[in-house]
Amino acid sequence: MAYEIIVRADIILDVMKSEIGASCSKYKTEDSFLEGTLHFIERKIKDPESYLDFWNYLDEIDLDQYKKDLEELKKFIIKVIETPLSQRGEPPFK
Repeated sequence: MAYEIIVRADIILDVMKSEIGASCSKYKTEDSFLEGTLHFIERKIKDPESYLDFWNYLDEIDLDQYKKDLEELKKFIIKVIETPLSQRGEPPFK
C-alpha cells in the first residue's frame, strides 16, 4: 500500500513522484515514511502555487484539479497509516 503512494504521486505530477521516492532513504520505517510524506503533501496543499511554480508547472497544470488530486492522495496516505502494517501487503517489486 505504501508503495502505491509513489505511483499515485506520479499520476499527479512526475516530479512529485521523484521527490517522494527519493525521500524514502531518509526514513527508517514505513510508518515514518508515511508520516513524512503526509506532511510533505499537506505543505503542498497549503501552498500549491509555489511548488508548481518552482518546477515550472504553474501554467501547465489545472490548479483546481491539482488541489483535488492532492486531497485524494492525502486521504489515501491516511488510510494506509490507519491500516495495520501486517495488512498492508508486500510491494509489487518484492
